[in-house]
Amino acid sequence: MKVVFWGKEFLRLKESLERAFAGHDILIADPEDGRDALAEAEMLVVRPVTVDDELLSGAPALKLVQQWGAGAEGIDLDACTRRGICACNVPSIGTGNAEGVAEVAFLHMLILAKRFFRAREKLLEGKVYTPPGIALWGKKACVIGLGNVGRSVSVRMKAFGMNVTGVNRTLPADHARWGIDTFVPLTDAEKAVKGAKFVVTALALTPETENIIGEPLFRAMDRDAFFINVARGGIVKREALERALEEEWIAGAGLDVLWEEPHRTDDPFLAHPKVVVTPHIGGVNDASLEGVLRFIAGNAALLAGGKTPLSCLNESGTERETP
Repeated sequence: MKVVFWGKEFLRLKESLERAFAGHDILIADPEDGRDALAEAEMLVVRPVTVDDELLSGAPALKLVQQWGAGAEGIDLDACTRRGICACNVPSIGTGNAEGVAEVAFLHMLILAKRFFRAREKLLEGKVYTPPGIALWGKKACVIGLGNVGRSVSVRMKAFGMNVTGVNRTLPADHARWGIDTFVPLTDAEKAVKGAKFVVTALALTPETENIIGEPLFRAMDRDAFFINVARGGIVKREALERALEEEWIAGAGLDVLWEEPHRTDDPFLAHPKVVVTPHIGGVNDASLEGVLRFIAGNAALLAGGKTPLSCLNESGTERETP
C-alpha cells in the first residue's frame, strides 16, 4: 500500500517509519513541492496541517487521512466524507501522548511555583534557601476540559495532594477515577477558577471553543494564580492574556502552545518575565513516538486488509458518495 507522510519533519523518523511500515511503499513528501506524491497515495499521514478539498482533489486513490496524534482540527471531515475517505486520529491516552502532555503541564506548574529561573540567579549569586516557592500540595487546582489530557492532568494533581475542580460541558461518568473532587459546567468556568492556584486548560480547539478563554475568566482568577495552556493557542484570546499579565490579574502563565506554529522568534511572550514557554513538546516523547507509530501502523494493516481503521472521526467516510 502507498503511504505518504506529509511533511519534512517525518524525515527524522525515516528509519522508524521504514521498520514499522515494512511491506508498504512509504514516501515522505514536502508539502511545498510534493503534490505529485499524492497522485497514488492510499494513506496520508499528517501533522497539524490543513487537509481540505483542494489537497484531497489531488489524491484520487486516497482511502485514509491519518492524523499523527490526537488533534485533527485541520482535517475537513466533510470533504473526506464526500470522497469516501476515512479520517482518523490517534487516541491520546494510553499512547504516551496525553500522559506526556500532562507531564508538561506539571513542568510549567513547577517552574512557576518554584520560581526556577529566579532560583538559578540566586544559585549563581552564591545564595541558598531563596527564593521561597509555592507548594503544590494542599492547593486548589482547576482543569478546564476533561478529555483524555484533562483527566491525565487531574489524576496526577491528586497524586500531588491537590484539590481538583474539573470543568467540562458534561460530567464524565468515571470522574471519581480521575481524582476530580468538584465538577463545574463549562458555562460557569469563571466560578470554577476562584480560589484556584493553578488553572490548566486542556480543551480541544473547535469553532465553539475558539477564544473561549478571555477577560472574564482571567478577571475571575486570583491575583496570585497561574494559568497553564497545554491545549491549543486558539482557545485563548491573546490580547486578554496580555492584559491579564500587564494589569496583574494573574501571577504568571505557562504555555506549551502559541497562536502561530511555527512561532515567531520575536514573539514577546518568549521573553516575558512572567511567562514560561515550551515549543509544543507535550506529546513529543519516547513513549508517544512508539505508541503513535504502533497505532498508525496498525491502521495501515487494517486498511490493507480491507477492514475499517480505528478511531475514525467520520463514520460515513468508509462509503464513497455517488457523484
